Amino acid sequence: MIFSIIIFIFTLLILVVIHELGHFLMAKKFGIKVEEFGFGIPPKIWGKKIGETLYSLNALPLGGFVRLLGEDDPGRPQNIRDFRAKPVHQRIIVVVAGVTMNLVLAWAIFYTILIYQNFKIIYPTLEPAVYIGFLEKDFPAEKSGINIGDRILKVDSKDVKTIETARNFIKEKKGNPVTLTLSDIEGNNHKIIQVIPKLVEKGDFLIGVGFSPLAIKQYKTPTEKLFSGIAYSWNLTKLTFGGFGKLLTDLITGNFKTASESVSGPVGLANMSNDILSSGRQALPFYIWFMGVISLTLSIFNVLPIPALDGGRLLFLVIEATFKKKVREDIEMRVHQIGFVILLSLALLVTYSDISKIFH
Repeated sequence: MIFSIIIFIFTLLILVVIHELGHFLMAKKFGIKVEEFGFGIPPKIWGKKIGETLYSLNALPLGGFVRLLGEDDPGRPQNIRDFRAKPVHQRIIVVVAGVTMNLVLAWAIFYTILIYQNFKIIYPTLEPAVYIGFLEKDFPAEKSGINIGDRILKVDSKDVKTIETARNFIKEKKGNPVTLTLSDIEGNNHKIIQVIPKLVEKGDFLIGVGFSPLAIKQYKTPTEKLFSGIAYSWNLTKLTFGGFGKLLTDLITGNFKTASESVSGPVGLANMSNDILSSGRQALPFYIWFMGVISLTLSIFNVLPIPALDGGRLLFLVIEATFKKKVREDIEMRVHQIGFVILLSLALLVTYSDISKIFH
């Protein structure tokens, strides 16, 4: 457990540092003075100044930051190295650079996993269902038109809700033809396929499929494979916003228990990390995939127009670019301060929820 937590903390630190590195590199490119590049969250435990930048190591290893000259100091006179003194398009590039780094990293990770797994990859969904995880060679399912990733809706006329019910419905046929109603991962493009189970040892009749509670997406054509990492990221992004919508609906309707179960913070993610790594070396591809999902989620969450996040800063810059006039710096700073307090409060609530789940 301790080893898994250390690996997760190191993973999260890498993802956040890569995000901040994007801000750092673009700031340097445009001649903005970077006052500090912090690893972790203060209080500071060590620091060394190299050139004009202080590189610091901080006590809480769950984040990082880049402090730019003038970024959060509205009363300070500007000079040519000041973030505020740069053209608005340069400031926008600096702000979105962190999100871009996380997105590119997610693409790189997903392409690596896709190539390693012959362009097959886990495809998360919002609702539980039963999917075809793999096909056995020389069994009826392989020759019938059933594909990896198909979702099983019905066996004959019976609805399939769990893997166990799917298995039992097929066993009950005792070798007689089985009619499967299948769809794609999203539940669209229905097809009906009839399969005759094959007799195997111990008198069992099998159609030769491996059922999975997780959808498996397979990219087949050269074009699909070429754009698979980007397409997969886009599908996960749509799924993420679908999850946000469901979360808001649960909160508005007062379904707080369901809402609490659907979100996780660092503690919850660390627990998931431990569950994955406890399976040993064979879980490494799944953990790398998990790392890609976190990187993509960081890019999505940070680009939202929420005060104190990159997206909140981007919103003020877009307003400035559109109306050719800056929002008053003291107002913007106050908005970000309020946003930070709200985000910190939400983070504490999510952490409390994560800890509660562990001890229940």
